[in-house]
Amino acid sequence: MDIIASRTRIFGAAPRYSYRALVPLDQIDPARRHRVAILHVQTRRGRLPCTRIADTIAPDRWFERNLAVPCGLAARLNLVGRRVEAILLRSVFPEMVTHLAPLALLLDHDPGSAVHPIATIDLNAAFDAIAPRIDTLMAADLDLHQGAARHAA
Repeated sequence: MDIIASRTRIFGAAPRYSYRALVPLDQIDPARRHRVAILHVQTRRGRLPCTRIADTIAPDRWFERNLAVPCGLAARLNLVGRRVEAILLRSVFPEMVTHLAPLALLLDHDPGSAVHPIATIDLNAAFDAIAPRIDTLMAADLDLHQGAARHAA
């Protein structure tokens, strides 16, 4: 599965960045595409429709919202999604050292905005396989080779 990893500078004097790992819509199981939130990321080839990691890994029961919220799935799905996103981002951006993907990260230098494609395992409906081992999940579990695709900040 292909993922788009991005680092976007947030306006202001301090070098503060937003990091996102998004899944291109064409990588999502066709039966799920109409159920996910659509975001757009600017790539070299133009704007690409994508969705979030959490929407990609969500189990089918997530889309039955009546069951998802009462059983506590929303919080757990968000946590697992942010952890997977941090692992994906860390495989590309060496400055990403947080355990969970932050909303914004203040850096001591200004590397500039960047967008990079990365490949990983198929994450469609992978929540039930990933969630039980989220505390020990590593880049190799996602078929990422840290260092191979890292881009200097």
